[in-house]
Amino acid sequence: MFNESEYETVWLVYLAAAACGWLVWWKMTSWIAWWFVREPLWVAMAVLLFTPVKVDPMGSAQAPGIIILLLDGILDTGDNEARMLGDISLVMGVALAVYIVFALLRAAWIRWRPVETRYARGQH
Repeated sequence: MFNESEYETVWLVYLAAAACGWLVWWKMTSWIAWWFVREPLWVAMAVLLFTPVKVDPMGSAQAPGIIILLLDGILDTGDNEARMLGDISLVMGVALAVYIVFALLRAAWIRWRPVETRYARGQH
């Protein structure tokens, strides 16, 4: 199908397009005032755009999981939907769990730092 150079070039083009798409999503959701709603949306979109999965369980070629899921669902071309959904769900669960730990640590840091530094930055 593709030789190694073409495969890497296609991945670079996809990663550039996905990064642009994620930046558009970031800008579209930046108006949301609540960080605990806005930031999980950023994490979820990053997982959807940047999660690679194996195209064939026995092969080594990978492709974006959401693209395979959408193409198999729309075109009804294969039986990869359940496997892709499982892989994406696993990565989404791990990413959101890591984000929750990060958010709790950040909230604890903001809550327990000295009062003088909070007022110096304009936070009350």
